[in-house]
Amino acid sequence: MNIVLKTTFVTCLLLSLSVKDISAQQSSQFSMYMFNPLAMNPAYAGSRDVLSATVLYRNQWAGFDGSPVTQTITAHSPLKNESLAFGLSVINDKIGSVRNTELYGNFAYRIKLNNKNDKLSFGLKAGVDLYSSDFSGLKVQDASDEVYYTPVQNQTLPNFGFGLYYFGKRHFVGLTIPKLMQNTLKEGGTPISIVHNRHLYVIAGYVFEMSSSVDFKPSFAVKYTANAPISADINASFLFYEKLWLGGMYRLNESFGANIMLHINEYLRVGYVYDFTTTAIRNYSSGSHEIMLGFDFRSKSKSVKSPRYF
Repeated sequence: MNIVLKTTFVTCLLLSLSVKDISAQQSSQFSMYMFNPLAMNPAYAGSRDVLSATVLYRNQWAGFDGSPVTQTITAHSPLKNESLAFGLSVINDKIGSVRNTELYGNFAYRIKLNNKNDKLSFGLKAGVDLYSSDFSGLKVQDASDEVYYTPVQNQTLPNFGFGLYYFGKRHFVGLTIPKLMQNTLKEGGTPISIVHNRHLYVIAGYVFEMSSSVDFKPSFAVKYTANAPISADINASFLFYEKLWLGGMYRLNESFGANIMLHINEYLRVGYVYDFTTTAIRNYSSGSHEIMLGFDFRSKSKSVKSPRYF
């Protein structure tokens, strides 16, 4: 990575330390964003150069009634023309009585920039959000509230997004707006509008070689939504003997935690994150848990020759 890119990364990291976190949550939240970027950025498709799949489960604020629970499945692969790549992502997010299932196809066009195999990828995604709410099981103080006239609501909301992803062996920088359309939800017998705002994500990371057996990877993810404070995640992880990741994370003004990921072999990896909120919710929750399984379907001719850091 050249000195300009290194300076940009460090500057963005320092800037992200000064911003505040958003209190509301409209989109799915992940602590292992650096190992599962396709959930946010379609331009990541094909970047592992094999058919790759990830399964992720997150239980946020465990023990808090109605807390967010998220399941994610993503898969992506370069096509026969290696400049092109395709991916699929399914995200099921439930908060209280509201569920949103996202079904999206992802397409990426990749340009090789130099003999170091650095690439710039342009990504597009399109699909639908299957939104549903079921208020029939809620205990309410005012049963005449218009929101509860129609206890079960179902809506299908199409959307599309785009992303950019610049990466090499030891660095990555990505920018994405996963959903460009600001769809409006309707609740109850009398329409009460809830607008899904656009979210802009910037993610970046760099891997420093500390020794022949230890690498250090700082990374960050910043989320911007209009009329809301900026949200930022900071992560610092160490890779030991190209097998075991150990690190810590901090979500500004919201939580801190630890992460671990093990490369069982060149095909399979498993990871776990525990984060504990610093907000008042800590009085009612035992923390958040995130589990990830990753699979790379390689042939013997494509066995990994160097470690993949992201």
